[in-house]
Amino acid sequence: MAQGHTVRALVRQAAQRRSLQPSPEWVVGDVADESALSALLDGVQGVVHCAFSHVPGRYRGGEGGDLRGFWRSNFGASVRILRLARGAGVNRVVLMSSRAVFAGRDPGEDPTLPVADDYPPRPDTQYGLLKLAEEQLAAASADMEVCALRPTGVYGLSRPAARSKWFDLIGEVLAGTRVTASRTATEVHGADVARAVEILLSAPAARIRGLAFNCSDITLSTRELVQRVAELAQVSAELPPVSAPVLNPMSCDRLRALGWRPGGEERLHAALLELIAAVRAGG
Repeated sequence: MAQGHTVRALVRQAAQRRSLQPSPEWVVGDVADESALSALLDGVQGVVHCAFSHVPGRYRGGEGGDLRGFWRSNFGASVRILRLARGAGVNRVVLMSSRAVFAGRDPGEDPTLPVADDYPPRPDTQYGLLKLAEEQLAAASADMEVCALRPTGVYGLSRPAARSKWFDLIGEVLAGTRVTASRTATEVHGADVARAVEILLSAPAARIRGLAFNCSDITLSTRELVQRVAELAQVSAELPPVSAPVLNPMSCDRLRALGWRPGGEERLHAALLELIAAVRAGG
């Protein structure tokens, strides 16, 4: 939207519309509702499919106790959206995948080394398997311009602010509460994901059709995050333990070849300042 595009978004319930300024055009409905999807697709040039039905708060393990329903809701939605997009004359579709497709490596290979865009995926969860199936759906849609984007942990100030990643952790640091859980993860800012989507919607068809694109920026441990927050907020904090290195980090050569440049440390610094201010303002 900041680049001048008009965005139409599907939302499950009217009450879930967020107070975005400027606001997208909202279509109220569900990915199982073909009339809502038809209204969503009418007259558009490209589709970004990032809807996901899962147990609240869980991506890996998001199937809960209903594996069949999980696949029916999610893979079924992807098939339905592609079918309706094809019928509406919409040719360009970006399917949202995940780093979860990379859970295993070749025997004897160092799992801390980056994986390339074309590295053979080996998911070990239903979530990762679902995303791989959607990537294969993109590759099989030879009559359309369909690709998949694999964002890693997405951070940044959300609306409302309390929904933001790290909001609760920052609150603990500011309150002087010791953070004990520690892990190392790969991260990318939401604005950089949006930029990647914009690039994939406008790139030449031959450079995106049927391909999957890694989308990752920085590696950050909980220990480093707590230390940075404490320094920026000018508070004291006991640091959590050192965590193991992240497994299967992603290199992003395909996106970078299309001109994608994530914000790196500068964007992380700005985002932490925003989040600290939001926590202090009460969300």
